[in-house]
Amino acid sequence: MVDAVSVDAVVVGGRCAGAATAMLLARQGHRVLVVDQNTFPSDMKLSTHLVWHAGVDLLQSWGLLDALQRAGTPLLTNFSLDLGELVLSGHPPHTQAQAAIAPRRIVLDQVLRDAAAQAGAQLLDNITFQDVTRDADGVVNGIQCKQADGSPFTIHARCVIGADGRGSRVARSVESPNAHEFSREQCSVNVFAYFSGVPMDGVEFYSRPERMGYAWQTNDGLVMSGVILPGREQRTEREGLEPLILDELSTMAPDLAARLKAGRRETDWLRVSIPTGARQASGPGWALVGDAGITFDPITAAGITNALRDAEHLSQALNQAFNGAASLDKALADYAAQRDATAVPWHLFAQQMAELTPPPPELVQLLGALAGNQPQIDRYFGMFGQTVSPADFFSPENMQKIMEDAQART
Repeated sequence: MVDAVSVDAVVVGGRCAGAATAMLLARQGHRVLVVDQNTFPSDMKLSTHLVWHAGVDLLQSWGLLDALQRAGTPLLTNFSLDLGELVLSGHPPHTQAQAAIAPRRIVLDQVLRDAAAQAGAQLLDNITFQDVTRDADGVVNGIQCKQADGSPFTIHARCVIGADGRGSRVARSVESPNAHEFSREQCSVNVFAYFSGVPMDGVEFYSRPERMGYAWQTNDGLVMSGVILPGREQRTEREGLEPLILDELSTMAPDLAARLKAGRRETDWLRVSIPTGARQASGPGWALVGDAGITFDPITAAGITNALRDAEHLSQALNQAFNGAASLDKALADYAAQRDATAVPWHLFAQQMAELTPPPPELVQLLGALAGNQPQIDRYFGMFGQTVSPADFFSPENMQKIMEDAQART
């Protein structure tokens, strides 16, 4: 390997956010280099895997949905939310694919990486990011890395893209400020495992005060199922997880619990509890995508969909800059504004849900008013599918319409 190279964009992190960004930029004809400290193919166990409708529509538009289905990724077309006294079933509106998917990360990330390489991006494994480089004016213009043998490696780039996850070293190097920060105690704890031999018909959610259960299908005939608990609760040791989770599921979702017990647990119980937040999305010569820029609480499984949308938005903005239609500063500022306008409301929506506090009376009344109103039920699911913004659904006008429609049905 040479000591230095020069490209249009260097992407630090080669999983779904970074690989998608690289693929799109390379398809536009730009020189792109992706570095990652891992060796691929590589799995990522601590992931909910779910790609909601907005993300699946992007994968379909990029020509990658067929490849994911050939890898054994089922389409998830049925969605239910069991609230105890009320069960809502619906489909997010405004979607082309009309489905969600939940591919294992070793499948999703590799499909995106293969597509990036096919488009002309160069992908380098076992490269450790160390720091950004800057010009005389302090503008980021590349990165310093270390190769597997320990030798230094410099990459000069018009734009440095951090796609290296929630603990992003790129974000720390450029000193990206946090717009929102939430501690582990303010976030949820997701405890899950993979099961075989469990019949499923789509995506199932079970919501109770301070508890949420769920299940959905992933690759290889497996079902991912678990329980989400408040981060403020006392941590349960590993040996106590099995009875705790199955007891919780038996209480809130006895049918699901019975199906899981009749099947076979194929993995250990995994526990995810992370602080969340939203960093500034871009600055002079740099941008952040996916979890590097905004980390969602896992309770809404929104992270992968957001990463794919970031890739789409950033690649469009950079294409304008690299083709001379806009300055790089303007393109990066436009990307940041678009990221904040789309992702931050869903981030805060997920954070509110992560508190897992008993719903206020007005929310209970609203959910009850949804019964029998299929268009509004579908729009409610659209907030999870990221096809309907929380601001639109919870607008005073829409709240009034839901209540008026409920009164008209009585």
